[in-house]
Amino acid sequence: MDWLKGMNDVVIHIEENLLHPICNADLSRIVGCSVYEFSRIFSFMAGMSVSEYIRRRRLSQAAFDIQSGGKVIDIALKYCYESPTSFTRAFKELHGISPSQARKEGVPLKTYPPITFVLTIKGVNEMNFRIEKKDSFQIMGLAGTDNLDCNTWGNDTLPPLWRKFMDEYHPRLQNAGGKSFYSMPFEQVAAYDFGNDQNSTNIIIGAQYHGTKPDGMTTKTIPAATWAVFTITSPTGAPYVPEAWTRVITEWFPASGYLRDEEVPSMEVFPDGNASSKDYQWEIWMPVKNL
Repeated sequence: MDWLKGMNDVVIHIEENLLHPICNADLSRIVGCSVYEFSRIFSFMAGMSVSEYIRRRRLSQAAFDIQSGGKVIDIALKYCYESPTSFTRAFKELHGISPSQARKEGVPLKTYPPITFVLTIKGVNEMNFRIEKKDSFQIMGLAGTDNLDCNTWGNDTLPPLWRKFMDEYHPRLQNAGGKSFYSMPFEQVAAYDFGNDQNSTNIIIGAQYHGTKPDGMTTKTIPAATWAVFTITSPTGAPYVPEAWTRVITEWFPASGYLRDEEVPSMEVFPDGNASSKDYQWEIWMPVKNL
C-alpha cells in the first residue's frame, strides 16, 4: 500500500463529498485498512480526527456561502447538518460568531484549506520486533465496541471503553480476594477484531482466561496464529499508541515480507508498571502470514 497516495486520495474523496454523507468505512477502504486503524493513523498524521477535519472543511466552505447571502437553513442542509440550530451551534464553535454576524462586512472568519500529506523521512528510529507462533487461547474481560474519534473523549486520553475497563474491571482483575488474574505473557491485554466494516470495532480488554473468571466478564477465543510482536517504549494513551500503530502499519508492513492475517484480532499487551513513564515498555501483537 502506498500510504502517501492513499491518504491524499482520502482527502480528495472528502473534498468531492462535502455535500454528502461521508462514511469512515469508505475512507478506510481507500487506504486498505480497518476503520479503527484508519482513524488512528489519520488522527496521528493530521493532528485531528477525520470527523473533526470534515467538520472544519464543511464549516469553512459554509462561511463563504453565508457571506454570499445564502439562507442558513439551505446552507445547513447543504453541508449535511440535521437542522439550522445544530449548524448554527457548530458554526459559532468554529468561527466564534453566529452565521448572521458572519454576513457583516469586515468580520474575521476562519478557513481550513484541504490538507496535503507529504513525504517525510521515516525509519530513523529502530523498531524492535520478534516473530512468535502461539496456540489458541482465551481472553476474559470487558467486551464491547469503540471508535477512535477523540473528539468524543472530552479531556480523557483513553477511548470510552478503555476508561470503563480501567474504572470498573481492572480493579477486579488486579485484586480478587488478594489474587490477581493477570498472568504472563499477556498480563493486561486488549484484542481488536477488525472483521467488521463499520465505524466501530469489536474489542475485548482484560486478562488471559485460565478457567475461572469474575462474575459478569466475557470470554473470547483467539485462534492459533503467527505474530509479529513489537516492543514499544513510551507512555500509553494518546498520542503514543496511535503513533506506534501508524509506524507498524505504514513503515514495517510494507518492508517486512508479511501480510496482516485479517482472520485474527490484533492485540495490545500492557505489563505491570508505570504506564505514564517514557521508559514504560508495552507491546503490539500483529497476526501475520507470508506474502
